Amino acid sequence: MCVIDDIKTVVHGISNQIDWDSYGIRIVGTANNGEKGFELIQETEPHIVLTDIRMPKKNGLEMMKQVVEKFPRIKIVFLSGYTEFEYAQEAVQLSAFDYIVKPFTPQKIIDVVLKAKKAIEEEMGETQRYSEMERKLRESLPYLRQEYFQLLLQFRTTPEQAAKRWDFLNIGLERERFVVMLTEIDQFREQTEALPVQEVELIRFTVQNILEESLRKHTRGFVFRDNTNRFVAIFNPPASTSAETISEQFRENVEKYSRYTVSVGLGEEVQAVHQISHSYSQSLAALSYNFYTGGNTVYSYRNMSPVHQTAPRYSPEKEKELFYFLRSGNMYKAYEVIDELFETTVTLPMPPAPEVVKGIYDELAFLINRVFSEKLTGEEMEGIKRHLLYSKNLSSHKLKELQGNIKELCRMGCELIQKRHVEDTNRVVEQVIEHIRRNVASNMTVNDYAKLVFLSGSYFANLFKKVTGMTVVQFVTTERMEQAKTMLVEGKQVQEIAQTLGYEDRPHFSELFKKHTSMTPSEFKQQYMNH
Repeated sequence: MCVIDDIKTVVHGISNQIDWDSYGIRIVGTANNGEKGFELIQETEPHIVLTDIRMPKKNGLEMMKQVVEKFPRIKIVFLSGYTEFEYAQEAVQLSAFDYIVKPFTPQKIIDVVLKAKKAIEEEMGETQRYSEMERKLRESLPYLRQEYFQLLLQFRTTPEQAAKRWDFLNIGLERERFVVMLTEIDQFREQTEALPVQEVELIRFTVQNILEESLRKHTRGFVFRDNTNRFVAIFNPPASTSAETISEQFRENVEKYSRYTVSVGLGEEVQAVHQISHSYSQSLAALSYNFYTGGNTVYSYRNMSPVHQTAPRYSPEKEKELFYFLRSGNMYKAYEVIDELFETTVTLPMPPAPEVVKGIYDELAFLINRVFSEKLTGEEMEGIKRHLLYSKNLSSHKLKELQGNIKELCRMGCELIQKRHVEDTNRVVEQVIEHIRRNVASNMTVNDYAKLVFLSGSYFANLFKKVTGMTVVQFVTTERMEQAKTMLVEGKQVQEIAQTLGYEDRPHFSELFKKHTSMTPSEFKQQYMNH
């Protein structure tokens, strides 16, 4: 605080006879006229000035005009023995804080000064709050810009609404001519699911930094993260370099300076801010074509032909052929048909929109599931249903993955059907074997046995040999010889055994027995009887 008055006793009394320290006030200087008072104020820049109005050289009002002009926040309190209205009026016009009429008491001075101090503290608090708000606003600007652009990308708007916040957000782009570039880190989930969060964040930071640097070499741009592994770049296309060239350079830089690759979708140029959503939609459509290549490619909407809304359907004959192989459990033949169906889809000059192909995939998976459900039990179908549900929930599938999923579906079903075939075959053969053992003496033909299980003779013969490794005749002979061994050990006569086993001719039986055991019946019997 400064005290300015041409009466020394007044200056001395205010400055020295009041314990200002106890009130948190410090006297930084005194003066006895307006000129010296202004010099003192310039030198010390006090918060509060107590000054007389009538002083030599320059009165208090004249001094105040200079002070207010240079130091508008200083609180000036006038001390005067003049009560005329014009003095008070001029002091008010000059924004004086208060006006004290002489004579005054020390307490009056203290009260006014403390009132001024409180006002200053409130103003300083308000200033601090504004400064803090400005700081927070500056820190929030990147996020506010990102929010602004996200709204522009997602929703159509008017030119007036789009431009409304542009200046406030201090966006460092030209106001016309924009291109939207979408970047996606390829196979991001598969490559990062086992990594710690810090490492995943470092990968995303690296890609974003390369993108920003690649743009900065050619033009102004704004880059932000759109989701876990996707970035949006909005930039003014330069006259000297095409957007496709910039995108290719960026893709190459990522491959060169990181362990990852990216897919880039590029929208067409739009003229105004409110049209940015249109370029964004195009970049999304372009990016979706990494479905066919799997990534590490730039896809420009400008270079795309009009998108096919429907894909060429595979022939009903091919569908029937596939279902026939599935019903028979012929997995490898089913694979060949699936490869052919997918190859037909992608060999067009301009492949259909990925969503169309995904729709065909869903339909084909549904039909395959229905074929298997006709052949398998509910319990057997559980694994197939889980695989279908898992595949359906993975929206990021590429063409090769969809093809692999269809093949996996076929494998699961065909293996179950093959297992069922084996079980059924074994059951049929076991049924015939049981009959042979119970009726070993009967001289049935292969066709007779086949009729027992409602099969043709040739099919049954092949089936029987596949399961047992022997022809039907060989198995019957072997079974007879095994029973003959048992009967010989039990002491039965060779003639009796031959007749029991269906051999009318004893020599023929003996010949077969020796061929089977390398011994005659008598030799076999003698060997085991001696033991």
